[in-house]
Amino acid sequence: MTLKGVNSIIILTILIFTGCPGIIVGQQPWQKIAPVGESFTILMPTEATQVSRLIPLNDRDSIPERVYYSLAGGKRYMVVSFLKTSVDRVSALSSFDNFMRAIEQSFKGSDEERSLTLDDNISDESGIVMKYHLKLGKYPGVARFLGGERAFYALMVIGSDERDTEAQRFLTSFTVGEVNTNSQSSGVKVPVMTIVGAGTNSDAGIRVDSDVPPEPWPRTAGPIIGGVLNGKAISLVVPKYPKEARKTHDSGQVRVQVLIDEQGMVASAKAIEGPDNLREAAVNAALQSRFTPTRLMGQPVRVNGVIIYNLYLGDYGDPAPGSEHVRFCFCKKAETLLEATEKLQTLR
Repeated sequence: MTLKGVNSIIILTILIFTGCPGIIVGQQPWQKIAPVGESFTILMPTEATQVSRLIPLNDRDSIPERVYYSLAGGKRYMVVSFLKTSVDRVSALSSFDNFMRAIEQSFKGSDEERSLTLDDNISDESGIVMKYHLKLGKYPGVARFLGGERAFYALMVIGSDERDTEAQRFLTSFTVGEVNTNSQSSGVKVPVMTIVGAGTNSDAGIRVDSDVPPEPWPRTAGPIIGGVLNGKAISLVVPKYPKEARKTHDSGQVRVQVLIDEQGMVASAKAIEGPDNLREAAVNAALQSRFTPTRLMGQPVRVNGVIIYNLYLGDYGDPAPGSEHVRFCFCKKAETLLEATEKLQTLR
């Protein structure tokens, strides 16, 4: 073997064991993030965590928004969408110029270690794109703000700079398209839900680590208590009848605790009462249901509450052949067989 061949082997070995970006060995694939209800997709180094944050628009007003973030390699990757609205509703979200003034304002304060500075305008025929540098304490960062027909978007990597290839991969992977509806491939997780009251300023299930870059908007938007939410449903999905429950003819009431986000979508669900064989079906149905968004003092808020399913098979027999859903009676109460039959007709 020639000296040149030996050197090539040594260099290749060093590249593999040092994790060179050009070598596939040992690399972890990035996750495609497509949150349900949002119209964008983006790549992140890990599965994204969804949290709700109060984002200040001026000295007095703040709006709650869903923030999606990923922590990897000592960096915080995050994306937020802001639904465009009218001047009389939320002036800061009525135009891109107003939006950027509000975002820049949200970085101002008495803390001199917090800043957001315009770098470049890279807009083209596809849309408005503004590049910014930011600083949060000891952490530098890069950001891009985009303006679309229906929404504005904020993309940030905190703990990075423009030369970081991973940051560029994140920023350039952003695309806008149709509304995402598949919860199974969203790439997003929601922190474990606990029963909390109004004004709670903590996120259940999230570990706070002082070694990771901070958030630009750390204040949480705590959910309010909504009680039984069946009556607020825009679309209350009927549970599929489980095979195991059919065999044992299980029936009864299932109570599902849910967290409804600001857009009226179910962020998380957990069965807290009811027959074991029916709980999973009830939870799956709850996660697909949609509710009227709740507002508090004009601002959309999250709501903790319960969906009640009264699921009875019994005298009504098995589902018809080829039927996707069993003929459940999940009304408040079937006083008579005739009443139940009438209500079941509406579910066919």
